Amino acid sequence: MYVIFPAEDLVELTLCRPPSASNHQSSQGPPPCPTPASPPSPSRPPKVTSKSKKDKDQNQRKKKLSKQEQQERNVKMATATGEGSLRELSHPSLNDQLKNHNAVTFKLVRTVSDFTQELSQMYEQHAEELALLVANFRKKNAELRKERPACPSSLFHTWETLLQEVEVDSQAHSDIASVFGRQVSRPLLERSFHRKVQSRKVFAHRESFELVVNKAEEKLAKARQDYKASYLGHMASPSNTATLAAYLDAHNNYVTQLHATNGMVETYSHETLPLLLQELEEVYSDLCTTLTDSVLQGAEVISTRATEQARRYEVLSSQCRGVTPSSDLVHFVRSLSPLPVQPHPSHRLRLFTPPQPPHQDNQVDPSMVDGPPINDVNAPPPLKNELVVDRLASVQVRSRYETLRVEAAELETQIKQLQDALDTMARIQQRSLESQLYNKVNELQEDISIKKFDLRTAQIHLAAVRAQKDLFASKLDSAEGASGRDRKMSSSSTGSMKSKWLKAFKSLKTTSGPSNGTSPKEGEKKNQMYHAVSTIIAMRKNGRDSGLNLGVESTVHQFQEYTYKKITPCDVCSQVLRGHTRQGLK
Repeated sequence: MYVIFPAEDLVELTLCRPPSASNHQSSQGPPPCPTPASPPSPSRPPKVTSKSKKDKDQNQRKKKLSKQEQQERNVKMATATGEGSLRELSHPSLNDQLKNHNAVTFKLVRTVSDFTQELSQMYEQHAEELALLVANFRKKNAELRKERPACPSSLFHTWETLLQEVEVDSQAHSDIASVFGRQVSRPLLERSFHRKVQSRKVFAHRESFELVVNKAEEKLAKARQDYKASYLGHMASPSNTATLAAYLDAHNNYVTQLHATNGMVETYSHETLPLLLQELEEVYSDLCTTLTDSVLQGAEVISTRATEQARRYEVLSSQCRGVTPSSDLVHFVRSLSPLPVQPHPSHRLRLFTPPQPPHQDNQVDPSMVDGPPINDVNAPPPLKNELVVDRLASVQVRSRYETLRVEAAELETQIKQLQDALDTMARIQQRSLESQLYNKVNELQEDISIKKFDLRTAQIHLAAVRAQKDLFASKLDSAEGASGRDRKMSSSSTGSMKSKWLKAFKSLKTTSGPSNGTSPKEGEKKNQMYHAVSTIIAMRKNGRDSGLNLGVESTVHQFQEYTYKKITPCDVCSQVLRGHTRQGLK
């Protein structure tokens, strides 16, 4: 006697996924198998299910999930065992994500390879451009060396150091280009190509294995249908041995196919598929190692060159900070030694050089000399480096001094205004420089240069006016001092002149009798006129002689303006002062 179990219960029991393959399937648990004490009810219709149909339903349910839910589910599956490896992603619904991840990884490798190749070309091109630039400017620097003075110059040394550092940078860029092109870009593709082939084969093998499993499940489903048909036929005629034999054969065929299918599923899900996923993990790990090693190699060469470049440019920075313009100028001045001792004629002060009479010797032809011969007698009096105020000179000290004083004040005001304008424009230019408004800076520089020229021109003009003002001021002070002295002396000299005139008229004596037939009155008048004229001529003669003697000592008279209303003699020659009348002056 045979104990027969329902076919659908056996299918549900044997076709369950192992716990490692699917968490949601393992959580459901297999349905309890019927026991002999509780035989199945013959009236219950048999449940016909298949593995492929259940997988399709699961795929449809998974497609309805949002992307965020899928990611959370993947994370839970990866962290279920605490490892988070690709072996945990054996569910068929995750196969597309695995393919996408693998494809993106190889695209990344290709992208990095293309990028490093183009970067290598750019570095190579940049190195060539730098080398060409340095070569061109080395020629210009050679010409500049010939033109510049032969003296040490920290400024030129800094420029040549910069040129040298750029040349070293050109070689460094060439080395970086070589590393990226020969050791990063090309080897990256060559070392990862076999992994690309391997990953393709892994996914192809998985599809082949799943196809084999699906065929086995189809055979199992067919055997189950035969098994169910035999079961129903035997139920219809339980006493018929033929139906019983057919039922037993169908049962054996179904059980055989069931064990074969379960063996295939178990081996595929527990051994083959994890090995395939582990192989994908090894491919990704190798790609990561290859890619990171390549990038690391490029980064190390750049870092090494950058460290060397930083060290070299730090030296250049220190050299720039150590440049002192004063030391360069000192070397330049020393290179021009010996310097001229005497200043240039345009920089020397002009000395007062009065005209001198020409030297007459035997070698000079008298006919070649214009005008009468010059001797010491008719030579003009020598003059000093000062103004000569004389009645024959047209100079007016007071009016000219006032004019110069007003002009100097106007120039000082103009200079102050120009200086204020220069300070304002300099501040605006500095703010424009800080704001990088270089066009405005250039325009302001033109205006500043014009203002500086006007300022220095006004300063030179003011110096000339001040020199003339000082000249007239000294003469004005001496004139004011002399006028005061003259006014003081005029009061004392007036009395002496009055006494002289009185003495002259008192000397006019009357005669005792006529002479030569003239009347006594006429002879008296003649004697009085004679004595008066003789006395005046003698006084003038004595004054002229004393004036000549004083002229030798004091050279010339000091003529000045006066306002005397009384008869006033000269302090030098004692002559009565005469002159023309001006408004307010005489």
